[in-house]
Amino acid sequence: MMLPLAAAALMNAAGASAMVTPDQLPNLFIAACLDGSAATADVSATPIEFSALPSDLRSRLGKPIAAKVWQIPGASPAFLYSLSYTDRGWSPKICGLAAQHLVLRPASAAVETRLRGTPSAGSYKPVEWLNEPAGYRALATRAGGFTILQVNWLTENRAEVPRTQ
Repeated sequence: MMLPLAAAALMNAAGASAMVTPDQLPNLFIAACLDGSAATADVSATPIEFSALPSDLRSRLGKPIAAKVWQIPGASPAFLYSLSYTDRGWSPKICGLAAQHLVLRPASAAVETRLRGTPSAGSYKPVEWLNEPAGYRALATRAGGFTILQVNWLTENRAEVPRTQ
């Protein structure tokens, strides 16, 4: 999966310790989880244990068999995660970002623009994008006090979400 390389880039980005603002988080999610790179990120993320996530978020994510989690520096509690499951046949791997102070509407618009080429004129309430041929289900939602941007891979072997034309 692409996230370990992306996370390494985050943690080793030229010794940077830049704080990430909430409006930068959708692009960080897109770079790490959809594009498989963190080239747009110049932050120094801190690896943490899955058990260190806030309990509301941790309970929403279930019980992965493998977890890589990073805390993103900034004013907003924010976390980037890569999780693997055996008991979830429909999405054995997920990659996501959760932040308390991320506004759902612009975050959804950024993800939809990356997935579809343009944002819709919708209200950007919690939304899900399913693309079975490409092998993913992506979502933007609110849960446990966090805005969550996440991609659920429908198969074990997905590396990144294809770009739209």
